[in-house]
Amino acid sequence: MKYLFLVCFLLAFTGHRAWSLSFDENDPLLVESQLQPHTWNAGQNGQLILKLKLPPGYHAYEDQFKINILEPDGFKQGKIVLTKVKEWFDKFSKRNRRGFEIESEMQIQLEAPLQFQADHKEMKLDLTYQACTDSFCLFPMTKTLSVPIELILSAKNNEPQIVPATASEITGSKDFFSLDRFNEWLGKSWGLALLFSFVAGILTSFTPCIFPMIPITLAILAKDSEKRSRSQNFLLSVFYVHGIAFTYSVLGLIAASSGGLFGSSLGHPGVLSVICFVFLIMSLSMYGLFEIQVPAFLRNKLGNGSKKSGFLGAFISGLFAGIVASPCVGPVLVGILAFVATQKSHVFGFFLLFSYAMGLGLIFLVLGAFTELTRKLPRSGPWMEAVKFVLGSLMLGAFYYYLSLLISQRWHDGALGLGLVIVASAAGAFATLKGSHPLLKVRKGLLQAVLFIGFAYLSISIFDLRPLISTPYSAVQTQAMNSWKPYSEKDYQLALQSGKPLVIDFYADWCAACHELDQHTFSNPDVQKAMENFILLRFNATSDSELLRQLKLKYKIQGLPTVVFYSASGLWQEKMTLTEFETAKNFIQRVKTVSSIH
Repeated sequence: MKYLFLVCFLLAFTGHRAWSLSFDENDPLLVESQLQPHTWNAGQNGQLILKLKLPPGYHAYEDQFKINILEPDGFKQGKIVLTKVKEWFDKFSKRNRRGFEIESEMQIQLEAPLQFQADHKEMKLDLTYQACTDSFCLFPMTKTLSVPIELILSAKNNEPQIVPATASEITGSKDFFSLDRFNEWLGKSWGLALLFSFVAGILTSFTPCIFPMIPITLAILAKDSEKRSRSQNFLLSVFYVHGIAFTYSVLGLIAASSGGLFGSSLGHPGVLSVICFVFLIMSLSMYGLFEIQVPAFLRNKLGNGSKKSGFLGAFISGLFAGIVASPCVGPVLVGILAFVATQKSHVFGFFLLFSYAMGLGLIFLVLGAFTELTRKLPRSGPWMEAVKFVLGSLMLGAFYYYLSLLISQRWHDGALGLGLVIVASAAGAFATLKGSHPLLKVRKGLLQAVLFIGFAYLSISIFDLRPLISTPYSAVQTQAMNSWKPYSEKDYQLALQSGKPLVIDFYADWCAACHELDQHTFSNPDVQKAMENFILLRFNATSDSELLRQLKLKYKIQGLPTVVFYSASGLWQEKMTLTEFETAKNFIQRVKTVSSIH
């Protein structure tokens, strides 16, 4: 028995002796450091984890811990979070203090700079702390720590590759019309890149944000088409499409060179006012109030040649139509703009954008080419007035669409109601029927229905009835939008530390696809359910700001919409970034993919 007691005594003594030898009385804190991930890309987010140990009888104050990253330069750090924190009454400061005893773990969210200045194999940092016992307190102590790190730099000029380490885990295969595929083709051949841009433009032409341009095309190219030959109609379409392509290319180059968002010109009230005015004038022209022609001095300069002046008018109209198309930004266009912004070859960038815009304008080329079918219709008659009325109504609809981006909902209701009342009254809602033809009765009935709808909108505006007649769908949409918080750096940092996945939606009032996402995707109940565990932040990019410029550089934003995803571990999943309208079904799959990343 005495031998057993002796063995226990020796073990206890030697164990205490070994513990005490591992600690320094002047610097009792032991630290094990680790970076997650070990490999870092520019702009990436991650964690610094420090495992802390103190000898028995010591404690360290939570509010005395400080971290200062010495190198690499430019790393941003979030709030220090300690585990196993206790609270006690501190007899030295005569108040309650918080801290830990024996052991704890410190977690700090880190964000890499957008560009690494030099390559480093270690992260060096200073950790400041203060430890005390029940009988004495040490002075605040600073320890210099080194943590292994690997920085990913490109071979060219040591420029960073902003590609997350988990990118290969996110997407198993590259989509044919993806940024990766575009960059791959761009590296192989400029010819292939031009072809790829053209095909991508064709696909973009079938997106809903292109639809407002269709009535412009029909109104311009169908006018007097029966008086022209088939080849003249086709050539007119070519001039019109080249006007669109030229404007699109110039706007893209300006955006890529200046760092502005492609299509952001539509966010300016002055630009919106001009667009609304032009649509209104064109609709009134279709209704027969007056006729729009190329200015007389230009017609005289061209020798009064109707062909030349018509081609010039189509080209000028295309220049304007290109502005309307500017918000239609897809993933490939983002890649083109990013390439133009980072390369000195702006000439090739112009042709890339021109090729993309020509693909976008192919649908309008087809519409213009087939206007020659009107030559087979009767030269004049009521059908012509009906066609002009329909075209004018389409133009008026486009006017009200852009007006909704310029004024409040209540004023828009009033303007829409007034417009419907005027159009219905002028078109014959109160006219006496001349004859008993059934179509005349149907026409008058439709006009009276439009008149009634116009008075209804006027009543909604005058008496502010919009909140009282909200449909269940609009209520669901409002509830969905209320779940998003306005972006702030504070909320962003808290989200990274929350252990939940994060979504950041960059939108603008002028972005048609952004409104589509709100109406058809974000307001979908299944989408809301899929994002229950996500933190949702929205950044209003309608107006330029210093913070927006920083975020555009960080996330490589060239156009809107842009929806950014972070995994629960606080890492930006760049491959999951959404840059166009997406259906609820596909968006839910995207959300599930991000949720599965840890």
